[in-house]
Amino acid sequence: MSFLLIESMRCTMEKHNIFNQIPVDLTHEVFEPLVDQHGVSIERIISKKHVTPGGQWYDQDRSEWVMVLQGEAKLVFEDLEVVHLAPGDHINIPAHCKHRVIWTSDTTETLWLAVHY
Repeated sequence: MSFLLIESMRCTMEKHNIFNQIPVDLTHEVFEPLVDQHGVSIERIISKKHVTPGGQWYDQDRSEWVMVLQGEAKLVFEDLEVVHLAPGDHINIPAHCKHRVIWTSDTTETLWLAVHY
């Protein structure tokens, strides 16, 4: 009788918490990549009083699904539709749908979870 010995592959993973390690200095908006594989990227964005600079529009080559986890924000789209996002609200923005951030909370950090695909 023969036996086949198979070594198991060990998965080593680090646990993180999306609400931890918020920078104290938020002079600039923070974009933190969490995952970037197989054409999909996920990032945490931290805003506080940040807006898209005047005259600038996001016109992305990939679609973006975004959720506000904490804080609040307002987006405006090229057709001038304004969308207010509160905690738990999410929106799917198709590729090349021009938009801007026109307001984020000035009393608390706004944490976004963004998936680009």
